[in-house]
Amino acid sequence: MPPTSDPARPAGQTAATLPHRTRLASLRRRTADAMERLFEIHWIWSLLFLATLAPLLAGPRLGGQVPALQAGTVSAEDIVAPVSQEFVDAASTREVRQAARDAVPPVYDIDPRFLDEAVTTVHRWFDEGRRMLSQAERPGAPERSRADSARALRETADALASRRIADYLVAVRFEEAAEQRLAKALRQVADHRIAGSGRTILVRLQRVTLHDKQSGRLWQEEGLHETLSLEEARNLALGTLREAGAGEREIAALVPFLPDLIVPNLTHDAVLTEARRDEVAARIEPLVVRIPRGKILVRGGETVTEEQARTLAAFNAARAAGASFTAVFGYLLLVVLLLFFMARYVFSYQKSFRSEKRLFALMVVVMALGLWLDRGFLWLFDTLSSSLRVAPFSDPLFYRYIVPVAAGSMLVTLLVNARVAMAFALFYVPLCGVLTEWDLPFVLFCLLSNLAGIYGLTAYRRRTALIRAGLVLGSVNALAVLTLQGIAMHPAPHLLMRMAGGMCGGVLVAVLVSFLLPVMEWLFNVLTDIRLLELSNLNNPLLRRLAVEAPGSYNHSVIVGTLAEAAAESIGANSLFCRVAAYYHDVGKMLKPSYFVENQREGANRHDKLSPHMSALVIASHVKEGYDLARSYGLPQQVLDIIPQHHGTRKINYFYQKAKKTEDPDLEEVRESDFRYPGPRPQTREAAIFMLSDSIEAAARTLEDPSPARFKGLIKKIASDVVLDGQFDECDLTFSDLEKSSAAFLRTLTSIYHHRVDYPGFEFEKIQERPFRGSRTHEEQPPRVKGWPG
Repeated sequence: MPPTSDPARPAGQTAATLPHRTRLASLRRRTADAMERLFEIHWIWSLLFLATLAPLLAGPRLGGQVPALQAGTVSAEDIVAPVSQEFVDAASTREVRQAARDAVPPVYDIDPRFLDEAVTTVHRWFDEGRRMLSQAERPGAPERSRADSARALRETADALASRRIADYLVAVRFEEAAEQRLAKALRQVADHRIAGSGRTILVRLQRVTLHDKQSGRLWQEEGLHETLSLEEARNLALGTLREAGAGEREIAALVPFLPDLIVPNLTHDAVLTEARRDEVAARIEPLVVRIPRGKILVRGGETVTEEQARTLAAFNAARAAGASFTAVFGYLLLVVLLLFFMARYVFSYQKSFRSEKRLFALMVVVMALGLWLDRGFLWLFDTLSSSLRVAPFSDPLFYRYIVPVAAGSMLVTLLVNARVAMAFALFYVPLCGVLTEWDLPFVLFCLLSNLAGIYGLTAYRRRTALIRAGLVLGSVNALAVLTLQGIAMHPAPHLLMRMAGGMCGGVLVAVLVSFLLPVMEWLFNVLTDIRLLELSNLNNPLLRRLAVEAPGSYNHSVIVGTLAEAAAESIGANSLFCRVAAYYHDVGKMLKPSYFVENQREGANRHDKLSPHMSALVIASHVKEGYDLARSYGLPQQVLDIIPQHHGTRKINYFYQKAKKTEDPDLEEVRESDFRYPGPRPQTREAAIFMLSDSIEAAARTLEDPSPARFKGLIKKIASDVVLDGQFDECDLTFSDLEKSSAAFLRTLTSIYHHRVDYPGFEFEKIQERPFRGSRTHEEQPPRVKGWPG
């Protein structure tokens, strides 16, 4: 005997594979719950946003590069400064500082103690010689004492000069006249400045700084042409000796003695000179070159000079230099303010749209991702333009308009809606300006490109919609380039190439978004049109199970989707979502299909053996079971929310009335709350439309004579009951929307259940059905209960 089939088991699935699906569904639920909790912790995303953007703000400046031509090359076009820039001219600063160093005169130490020391030495030597001579010649002195004094005298003479000087001075008995003549000669020399070997350089200097080593005073003097060398000073001393009456023998004896007494009193102080020159050079501030935006740095056809090449290299180096601390602080403060106001907008938006719990995290991730993409493309294109030498490919502005600045806005439009994307662009464009240091034309281009990216997407039902949006965006980019260049004060070279770059930028945005969109859908579990179209595929495993295991509920879901789609279109709601979500709103019925009237075949009714309370529990359980089943298949949260909300807290009226009829007041009172669905009530217009569509479709099947008038009365009755029951108190469906939806329901029901003409020659009502073997005839089947909730 074949095993009985399990109604809760997918077709073709064995019992051995059930634990694997259960574990997978459990893991998916835990992951989804963890991500949901993470998305709601806003301070984590705020810190992530600041940490992500900090390297962008503190890093090198990008954009505004110019071709770095070498000296001697010929420029193919005018090189114009794309932005105003200030930078330090290091070479000119070095030249100015060197000139300032050269202007500082050398420092010479002057020693005023020269005369005193020389004259003192002469007097001390003569005094000592006379003392020793008197001791050696003193009457009555022992012979030995006189010999010792004479020996000491000769040793002193030998130490100071030579034996000739000693013999001569002993011979003249150290007379005072010789002493005075020598002192006079020294004074005559001391009145002059005496330089050593550097006199040749000194006399060529126009000005020098003199330093009194004794007092430390510094002063400057000009024209030191009268400075004497050592040789000239010694000759002057000899001349003075002759004029004073010294004989040739005395002069010959004193000549060897003069080098020890006449020394330079003016010496060059190299250490102090360099210190003074360093001090003067340090006081000179670096030379800052200010290049205004639009200045022509090199004209086309000219040969680049050394100075121009240095200016181009310094301009690019300044652009690539990191921002200062104050600039980084200002940028961080700007980011914090933008983050604060973006958070305030998200929280205000979530008050009206409570389902958007991931919005803040989504905007943070998309904004950071977009800025890093823009930064990467700016760096790539600036590097490319600086390495090329052929116009227009060496023009940085040609590549600037290829940067996909609208990718973030287009992603937010697809993931959320155009309203949120407009707010995203408001916060995103200033941060784009930071990347290029407030290049106003580029900031305006970013703004126009973001607006085009938002409004270039109308409906995303096909993958080609992104290509069309990219072409629209590229066209707007090209017009924006034309507009901005027309406003600019200087003519733009290669305008057509820049417009072509804008067109390429639009296509690049479409390509990037097509790659990033599936990743963002999966990461944030966002329901986009493409995801809805994938869910609408009838080969979806869950829909195939529903069609096989609960065909009546499947047919009911398809018709409800048609009704809901028509009503959503009439009020401007998401019609595609309404149609696709309708396919899954009753998947819980496949677990107990025979307990629902649309799946029952002719035969016994299972509810005949159940109490009204138990029947109500079975009917209401398909909501929770359907929610869990759909979640195990990985359906998006928006679709999952429709499953409990399309019933809300409505009353299961059939079994409630049945229970009231069999009520025994003495035993137990029938409570209405026991016969209501668990809820919640509809939170969106789409959920409200589902509630009406589900009820109207189920009730329309009970009409014996479906006519427009009877459909109109049925729709009005059900809508009134739902409104009076307070089911729409938590959603934003208006009475105007209700009127438009009712008209759409009427048109759709009339087209579905319209009367057809009879086929000639066929009378289907008179044909008798042949009973199958082993089953009862149609007449033997008990009637089905009509009016049960679908």
